Amino acid sequence: MVKIWFLLILMSIQDGHPLVYRGFMGYESEEKCLELAIDAENFMVEIELRKGSKTFWIESFCLPFEIFIKTKDLEKNENRTSYES
Repeated sequence: MVKIWFLLILMSIQDGHPLVYRGFMGYESEEKCLELAIDAENFMVEIELRKGSKTFWIESFCLPFEIFIKTKDLEKNENRTSYES
């Protein structure tokens, strides 16, 4: 399986909804995801300041997902018969 890191940002705004989440693209490594998380957090802060929000909280997470079967593993599984393990 191929691991993809998905960036998720959680926000809470005093005069708005209690919890809002924004999902962003998947990234090839945790380091890249964490690097872009800082930029995304700064972007969200800028948006809230422009709206005039006085109190808000933002936290980001990089979550790993294994989503694609590697080609070699797929070929290996296709060549198996039902009695092989």
